[in-house]
Order: sequence, then C-alpha cells, then structure tokens
Amino acid sequence: MAQLVIIDDAAIYIYALSLLFYFSNCFRRNPGAKRMGAGLLACSMVLMLFAFGSRLQTEGVAALLSAYDYLQWVSFCLMLSSVFITFLPRTELAVLLVSLAGFVMLVANRLSFSDDQYPLVHGYTLHSMLTLHIVLAGVSFAALTLAAVFASMYLFLHHRLKTKKWSDTIRRLPSLEDLDSSMPGAVMWGVSLLSVSLLIAGVVMAKEGSLQSFLDLKVISTFVSLLVYLLYFIIRSYKRISGVSMAKWVLLGYAIVIVNFLSNSLSAFHSWNWR
Repeated sequence: MAQLVIIDDAAIYIYALSLLFYFSNCFRRNPGAKRMGAGLLACSMVLMLFAFGSRLQTEGVAALLSAYDYLQWVSFCLMLSSVFITFLPRTELAVLLVSLAGFVMLVANRLSFSDDQYPLVHGYTLHSMLTLHIVLAGVSFAALTLAAVFASMYLFLHHRLKTKKWSDTIRRLPSLEDLDSSMPGAVMWGVSLLSVSLLIAGVVMAKEGSLQSFLDLKVISTFVSLLVYLLYFIIRSYKRISGVSMAKWVLLGYAIVIVNFLSNSLSAFHSWNWR
C-alpha cells in the first residue's frame, strides 16, 4: 500500500510539472515547452499504469471495480488525449484545458482515497499536496521578484538614456532589448507556478469542505495579483504599448504580490507568527 501511495503521488507531482510547461506554451508559443509538457505527462501516465498493474496483480479484477479506479481511468484517458492533441496545430488552449480537467480530477480523487478506511494515507496525501502548493508558491514568488528586478532595471536604464546621463553603471547593465525580452519569461514562469499552486490549493479546499475559505482575504488578493499578471500578457500583445508601460505594469503586479504576502496576518489559515 505504501509503495502505491508514493507512486500515485509521484504521478501527481510530475503531472503538475507538465502543467507548468503547458501554461508557459500558452503564454508564449514554445515548441520545446510543449514537448517537455507532453513528455512529463507521458511519464506520469507510465506511473499510473504501473500502479494499475500492481493492484491487478495483488487484488485481481476486483481492484478496478470502484469509483476511485473509475475516476483514475477517466483521468488517464484525459491525459492520453492531451498527449495526442499536443502535436496538432493551434491546440495550445485545448491541451491546457483538458490537462487541467484531468489534473483536478486526479487530485480530487486522490484526496478522497478511503478517508475513513485509510486515514493515514489520506493525511499523508493532504500533507504532500499542501507542501507542493507551498513550494510552487515560493518559487513563483522568486520568479516574480526576478521580473520586478528586470522591470526596475529597465525603467532606470530608460530614464538615464532619455536624459543622456551616462555613467559606468549604465555600461554594466543589459540593453533595453535584453531586459524587455527577459521580463516576459520571468513573469510567465511566475504566473505558471502560481496558477498550478492555486489550482492545487483550490482542489484541496473544495475537497476538505472549506468552501468559505475562498472568501478569505489572502485568497482574494492572490487571485487579484494573478489577474494583474494575466492582463500583462493581454496588454503586451498590443504592439503599440511601450516597454516602459509594461515595466510599470510588472511593478504594479509585484506591489500587489507584496501586499498579498503581508496580508498573511489577516488570513484565517495563512497567519504566521513571524518567529
């Protein structure tokens, strides 16, 4: 049982990683990210097949005659569909939506795994999902911080060049073009990580019956910050928007992230004692 629990959770972790690449491919078309997402998804499917085979060997056909196994099979079929349509033209959004549906179903089904009969297994899975949520949120914070640094450097360099104030510091900075191309990448990974982190947290809260937690100040402010960054990509698609405006938008999003972080003391389940 313990080995199967680890295999199932490993499949979820790898699935979550594949979603990151599918998110990134949606924001900025990247064949490499698309192939990586499909490859990770295939690895997750192999682990699920191994778990199926192990249970069939030990328990027989009866092991697959439950609601849990039925939903696992549906999730597997959605994963297989995602892999197939990944390589069709102009299917980035469809692949992402199908993958999200399969991931939500897989995580929700995993959390419902015999709560009453196997409380320790359920507790372990819940703890691992929350840990994954925290890790992804932390890395997302770091990526968005990097984007804010690039944005600040862009505004500083643009101002010094516009006012023709040359210095040795200016020579040590990357060009405006390099900074302008680096910002979207950092924002893309930050938003992708944050999206998967929120998806996991949302499934956990819904499954645990904590629907009122969606009205928590911390949750609302987090979704606001995510929306600001999503608008960044929409606004950036309009070619007439200047790099200065985009850099300011990145800093606006990061300011909301900082306020969101500081609001932990006002959250019902994110409160920290800072000790």
